[in-house]
Amino acid sequence: MEVIKLIGVLIVIVGFILKLDTLAVVVVAGLATGLVAGMSPMQILDTLGTAFITNRTATLFILTLPVIGLCERNGLKDKAVDFITSLKNATTGRLIAIWQIIRTIASAFSLRIGGHPQFIRPLINQWRRPLLWCNMAN
Repeated sequence: MEVIKLIGVLIVIVGFILKLDTLAVVVVAGLATGLVAGMSPMQILDTLGTAFITNRTATLFILTLPVIGLCERNGLKDKAVDFITSLKNATTGRLIAIWQIIRTIASAFSLRIGGHPQFIRPLINQWRRPLLWCNMAN
């Protein structure tokens, strides 16, 4: 009857199918698996706490989402668009060259920045829109 120790997998599958709260489903599955495996409640909590501490970087989004929301609410995107449209001598090539320099400096410090699709293309598209509109008006 070693198969009964896999009850946690069944709980996770059923919980996800029913679209229940992910964190609650995982904790209940961990508790059920621990109890079936013969662990005491304190051992189960110790195991869950140790796993949380070693994987706490997975919860950093809890801190970043409110900050991003506040920046968006206070007009960060609008300010970025205003700044980009105010650049008179900017060309697509210069913008990409500057991006490559920033990326090279960041990689020298072992910092990882998102690639072109995440960062540069929206900037270039936003910068080109006013030019396309001006060209169509002429």
